[in-house]
Parts: sequence; structure tokens; C-alpha cells
Amino acid sequence: MQVSYRKATLDDLDELVRLRIEFLREVQPAETHQYSEEQLSGSLRDYLLRAMQADEFVAWLAIYDSEIVATSGLCFFQITPGFTLIDGKIAYILNIYTLRQWRGKGVGKTVFNYILQEAINRGYKRISLHASDDGRPIYEKFGFRLTGDEMELRLP
Repeated sequence: MQVSYRKATLDDLDELVRLRIEFLREVQPAETHQYSEEQLSGSLRDYLLRAMQADEFVAWLAIYDSEIVATSGLCFFQITPGFTLIDGKIAYILNIYTLRQWRGKGVGKTVFNYILQEAINRGYKRISLHASDDGRPIYEKFGFRLTGDEMELRLP
């Protein structure tokens, strides 16, 4: 059997929540967690339900033998238009996650390509993401470049 790819539906909600938490467990040290997994699970479920219904969030999945082996996420939002972004539309890619045993087989790269094409097909001209050190070379092959013009303030 080979890997198949498809856009996630609301029927995948529980798996999207589970895989997002699995992803975050892997990339964020436990000592940085400010909320419990139960709290995060509820918040994720509420967000994904609303955002998927409003078509503000899309995920593509890689499936092998009825199991999701890789996932992705794409959020759509708009800021005030400016000289560098006339329509203010931004697509944000996140949560590119492949189960360990499937890494290095091109599955995550294929899911990423689907999610990138989704943004392009919707007419988004600015597509952003946060890259891990491992992911950076892959994203650079797709044309992504580091930017250093953003700052953030995190409030409690």
C-alpha cells in the first residue's frame, strides 16, 4: 500500500489535536509549558472547529494504511495593506509534522508542497513560517528566506 494525501476535514479533528500536541511535545521543552495538555486539547479543538468551518485553517494529511503519518497546518489572516503587501493577506504555515518512522522518506516534503500550493492557489503573496534548524534547509529549497525584521512581546 502506498501513502495517499488529502485535505483534512472536521472528521479528522481528534487526530489533528492529537498530532499537534505530539508535535509540540517534541519541539517545546516541558519546562516551557504554561498549560496542561487537557487545557491545550480543549483550546485546539475549539480553535480548529471554528477556523476550519470559517475556512481560516487548512491541513493536509499523509495517510498510510488508514493512519495519519504526516500533517500540516495553514492559517489565513489579513493585516492592514501596505507598500510591501497591497492586499494585507498572509498565509502562515505551521505544524509540519511527520511521525518518526516516516521521516526521511519525502512524506513531510510532499505534505509541505500541498500546503504551499494551497496558499498559492488562493492568491496569497506572503507565506510565512517558523523553521526549526532541521527544517530550514528544506524550506530554503522551496524559496523561503530568513527575515530579521520582526520582534514580539509575550504577555502573561
